[in-house]
Amino acid sequence: MSHPYDMGEKKQTSILGPTLKFKGELTANEDLVIQGQIEGSINHSSNLTVGEEGKLKADVKAEHIAVEGKVDGDLEGRTSVVVKDSANVAGNIYSPTVTLHEGSTFNGRIDMSGNAKPQEEPKPQADSKPQAEAKPEKSDESEDKPAESKKASAPKKRSAGAA
Repeated sequence: MSHPYDMGEKKQTSILGPTLKFKGELTANEDLVIQGQIEGSINHSSNLTVGEEGKLKADVKAEHIAVEGKVDGDLEGRTSVVVKDSANVAGNIYSPTVTLHEGSTFNGRIDMSGNAKPQEEPKPQADSKPQAEAKPEKSDESEDKPAESKKASAPKKRSAGAA
């Protein structure tokens, strides 16, 4: 006779129902079906399904992600991401395998390189801003004079052509 909690080869699945509202960081190891509302982040080591009633404002990391509901955030599937026909996704997808079903709504970027989601992209932009500010100051001084003369000569040509 087997132990009642011994699932053997079967995987356990948790379901977060449609009346559930959760804010914060959600982590789990068993398969998960979300029908409720989640705001925050999800870090999952197994299969995650966003059901048709599910609404996420979260970045999601999981082995396999299937979306049937609405997701506003980035999806990072270590194996695959499937966006079904009833889904609405606004965010980037990072996964080696991505499937967008006909009828789904997707607005974002897809990276299938197999690399994880980039973590620190803003730093190079922050470093380039002071350089960009320094360059226009120098170029503004040199460009202002020709620009002013062009602007000054342009109205003269227009008024002279009109007269």
